[in-house]
Amino acid sequence: MLQQATLRKILALAFASGALATALPAAASAQTRPREMQADQAVRLSSFGGRAAYSPDGARIAFGGKSYGDAYEVEIATGKVRNLTRNLPHQGVMRIQYLPNGDYLVTAPRRYAGANTRAHLEMWVLDKDLQRGLQPLGEQVFEGVAVSRDKNLIAWTVIEPELKPQENWQLAFVRPTKRYIAEISYENGAPKIANKRELMPVLPKECSFIEPQDFRDRDKELVYSCMSAANGGLLISVMGHRIDTGEFITYLRKPGEYNEVEGVSPDGKWATVECGKQTGPGLPPLDICRLELKPNGAVSRLIVGTAPGTTGDVSNPVVSPDGKWIAFQKSDSASGEIGEGYGLYRMKVGE
Repeated sequence: MLQQATLRKILALAFASGALATALPAAASAQTRPREMQADQAVRLSSFGGRAAYSPDGARIAFGGKSYGDAYEVEIATGKVRNLTRNLPHQGVMRIQYLPNGDYLVTAPRRYAGANTRAHLEMWVLDKDLQRGLQPLGEQVFEGVAVSRDKNLIAWTVIEPELKPQENWQLAFVRPTKRYIAEISYENGAPKIANKRELMPVLPKECSFIEPQDFRDRDKELVYSCMSAANGGLLISVMGHRIDTGEFITYLRKPGEYNEVEGVSPDGKWATVECGKQTGPGLPPLDICRLELKPNGAVSRLIVGTAPGTTGDVSNPVVSPDGKWIAFQKSDSASGEIGEGYGLYRMKVGE
């Protein structure tokens, strides 16, 4: 979900410039060479858009058409695509996800003010009947939001203190942040944030920045991407935080690799990861891997995303509610817009 949304280019530049410097311990991970599929073997759901999110029943996928554009939804059985926000006033949608009650959680600015808007986004709720428009939750958010499968529980990161409008949004990765967890409740049909509390007030020493991705184990654990610098380059690893005990768990950290978690299976046993070699501050080509969610869990490549001599890759893989499919986007590491998708695809990964 950097996502949600990959942050490779920005973080690589920030870390390479010396904004952060952290020596990270090496961790072993079991690598396997399973049967792999090419991205072109997947079924195309849409010729545009990205940052897919499955509906609670698995019948539909919501996605953004482009950064600060409209939000869309595709019906998997028919391939029918509908624009969810065309008739609603808004300043451009960055992300859209489903809440367990069927409403949509939207990340969008209150006012679009150019590229730096990305550091000044807010959370909104769009009702499933599309009758009330975007209803503000009154909370800023930076990058992806973790949403529970079981209840309207969310976790997110905020830049605190907030960046000034003229400051480059990329500075958000080297400035102080806080993390929060809360429920979304309703009063007379209007959504609001309830029971908000700070989460992970002190980050593990391995992380300079984290992006929440998904909950597991009946919302007792938050799975997230941990980002920091290593040997002049960028290291992104997969970690978990036990909300019930405060424990930090390292699932995958390997120097020289980029491993960004995106989606967790419904049983919580494995996750999809954007995976690639990271040998310097440049952009690694990305594939999609399956990671067993236990310390030093087995890693297997599911989808080969990059053809030799090209900059196209795959990203933002999410798992269907039945655990049998993943949806992902085709991306381009040479794109000027980090995390932008150029079409949605779906592939079966299990029975």
